[in-house]
Amino acid sequence: MTASIIRADARRLPLPDESVDLIVTSPPYWGLRSYTDGGRHYDGQVGAEPTPQEYIAVLLDCTREWARVLKPSGSMFVLLGDKYANRTRGAWRGSSDGYTWRAASPRYVRPKDMPEKSLMLLPERYRIGAVDDLGLIARAVVIWDKPSAMPESVTDRVRRSHEDWVHLTKEPYYFSAVDEIRKPHAAPRRRAGRSAFNARNVNHVRTGTGDYHGQHPLGALPGSVWEVATQPLRVPEHLDTEHFAAFPPALIQSIVLGWSPSGICAACGEGRRPVVDKPGLLGGDNNPDSRNGSRRRSTMDGGRDEWAARIAKPDRIVGYACACPESTAPTCPAVVLDPFGGTGTTALVADVYGRHGISVDLSHDYGRLARWRTTDPGERARALGVPKPPPVPDGQDSLFEEIA
Repeated sequence: MTASIIRADARRLPLPDESVDLIVTSPPYWGLRSYTDGGRHYDGQVGAEPTPQEYIAVLLDCTREWARVLKPSGSMFVLLGDKYANRTRGAWRGSSDGYTWRAASPRYVRPKDMPEKSLMLLPERYRIGAVDDLGLIARAVVIWDKPSAMPESVTDRVRRSHEDWVHLTKEPYYFSAVDEIRKPHAAPRRRAGRSAFNARNVNHVRTGTGDYHGQHPLGALPGSVWEVATQPLRVPEHLDTEHFAAFPPALIQSIVLGWSPSGICAACGEGRRPVVDKPGLLGGDNNPDSRNGSRRRSTMDGGRDEWAARIAKPDRIVGYACACPESTAPTCPAVVLDPFGGTGTTALVADVYGRHGISVDLSHDYGRLARWRTTDPGERARALGVPKPPPVPDGQDSLFEEIA
């Protein structure tokens, strides 16, 4: 497999229409820091707009371009942070080259229509614009819970320890493979007595009639809060590049496995979806009801044998299928894109899990960093969660393409 590292603008992607299966990205946050090229701040970077309104307008222009390259069956996952409207604190505080950055950029002035100390609600404004102005479908907001979030010097509000992903699609029906990322069944708040069943309802499969048909064999659907700790990124000194907001690979893994195909069928053009071996959910259509009509078969009704069969043959993903009657045609890798590639985490995770990752960034510095990261055996092993680097076949290397 390979990962492509492309120097280009997120507003003008050098990619064909409807060529990407999944977009996973985090645009630069407004007024937070200066990103560099050749060690210096460069003009035209997203996040340096004079006002938050202009920033949101630029983000929507970017998203319009992403929708162009996204397949109708594809998804976008966009992570965006918020900011407080302050009267005295500069927007560019904490940048890596603060003096040059302040001199070259408009002076930060609190927007007149935002009260001092108020959140600007930038993620919400972006999500509303994506739906109202671009016609995209907002399927979900996923909270990234960061247990190791940075401390804040505040005494009158809670410490911020999360950021929001928004899941956007072009069509109501799109590719998903959530069976790949189900979690073990658990009921942490279960207590004996009347509330016991209510505490475990989240783990049950609910039918269109409102009935519960037992636990899903592969586990429960992931919830809308994902607890993933941040991880430091140690960059080799010879790259002479710093990045302050690298994704932890574990955060991207669930998105790549859950919303991009394991392969694209060369015959029908559809993504292959997982096929689950289901001996039968308890109380489901494959298991007749017990004599008294209860959903769980008792021991005298054969329930003991039923449980023994399930334990002997656990439910699992046994293959992958597409629109073809038999999925025997060859496949090509799904394409996963990060239009603000930065350190290349999205391309790295996509690559090690059999997809073709594309990382786009305007900075030569981050292009070099991403190229190192997608080819380094240690980084590849870390993305897979294995204790030691896997062997890299001859000729398996990343590409760094210079595109104006």
